[in-house]
Amino acid sequence: MEARFIRRSLVTIAVGLAMGSAGVAHATNGYFAHGYGTKAKGMGGVGMAISQDSYAPGINPAGLAGMETRIDGSLAYFRPERSYTAGQPQGQGPFPLAPGEVESGSKNFFIPSIGYVQQIDETRSWGVTLLGNGGLNTNYPNVNNGPGQPTGTFGGGSAGVNLEQLAIIPTYAQKFADGRVSVGVSPIISYSRFEAKGIQGFEGFSSDPQNLSDNGTDSAWGYGGQIGFQADVADGVTIGANYRSKIRNGDFDDYSGLFAEGGSFDIPSTWGAGISVEVTPSVTIAADYQRINYSDVDAVSNPFSNLFNSPEAIGMMGGDPSMGDPEARLGGKNGPGFGWRDINVFKIGAQFEAGNDWTWRVGYNRGQNPVRSDDVLINILAPAVMEDHFTAGFTKGFGENHELSFAAMYAPKKSVSGTNPLDGQDIEIEMRQYELEIGYAYRF
Repeated sequence: MEARFIRRSLVTIAVGLAMGSAGVAHATNGYFAHGYGTKAKGMGGVGMAISQDSYAPGINPAGLAGMETRIDGSLAYFRPERSYTAGQPQGQGPFPLAPGEVESGSKNFFIPSIGYVQQIDETRSWGVTLLGNGGLNTNYPNVNNGPGQPTGTFGGGSAGVNLEQLAIIPTYAQKFADGRVSVGVSPIISYSRFEAKGIQGFEGFSSDPQNLSDNGTDSAWGYGGQIGFQADVADGVTIGANYRSKIRNGDFDDYSGLFAEGGSFDIPSTWGAGISVEVTPSVTIAADYQRINYSDVDAVSNPFSNLFNSPEAIGMMGGDPSMGDPEARLGGKNGPGFGWRDINVFKIGAQFEAGNDWTWRVGYNRGQNPVRSDDVLINILAPAVMEDHFTAGFTKGFGENHELSFAAMYAPKKSVSGTNPLDGQDIEIEMRQYELEIGYAYRF
């Protein structure tokens, strides 16, 4: 009766999350979380070759093969602290920023996740996992830009963006070769929401000014898939790898004048590999490599400098507007984006089983900063510049059925400096992060 009640209650929560909530504000490895699941997060986010709960498909779906029936729920408190600092305007263009430091007002986020796995037999399991991404979440105050200038960072009052992405990941996984090899596959359903405000200063460069800013929250569904494997190659040694396709989302029509290709905003493909080694019966060390292909998505990867090929920008610089490319405007096929590059992520973690149902974890995650110095102006809206992440956590078991887990993450301050291409002044964007997550699991 207890197991049935818990299963029914948490499935109800999962449906609510799928219909009305998306994990937000992660801006660690770009706008991907540093890990998925409380246990993985405590180990720097590793999970290609070590899988311990129903969040495994967030990293490698093969990890569900033969896994016991269980349900996991977690809640993270995430605090990103973001700001930009502008130098003295140089008067070399039409878009100076007010000098000084400005902090984003959105700092505190609560992010739920949930997963369920059903064991079919010792070699097969299926499950469903709900996980979130985000990171383009800022809210800058209505700064005064001086006499004769419109207020707000980008000329439209209080400025910022909000991106939320929920991945619904049903998974089937099976063991082969006498249990030494596991394979998992997942279709992926995504639900994304986006809002931008206070960026009306770019209206003159937009292909669709009415759908550039302050149009409320728009949403889109998408689809993709992934496949992964894990293999025991020696006693206590497991390797794993995963490939996730680009997730093709519907367009954000209300922001067709902002994002390249008329509001298109897909989720980039990723791939990676890892190894897990049982050093002793109570000590496990794991390491992962992950590649995130932001170049898959023009709205994210197109450099902001594309704007200067537009007729308006060429005319502003004293050239012949007829020589410009209309598709280089905001929202055009070749329109500017955030200029993010593809990044490599390296993760390492260790786990110590201490007895009395206690397990302790530590980890380190090193992800490249996707933001180039040439693109700092537009990335005031999305200063996802983090590189180093230090993690720790634990799990305490209670009886045969219950687990309580905890993970903490600290990412020290990272900044990127560049020049405002629409004025010539210096700009620095920066961020630091904190995260605390608590998770509960029930093993049936």
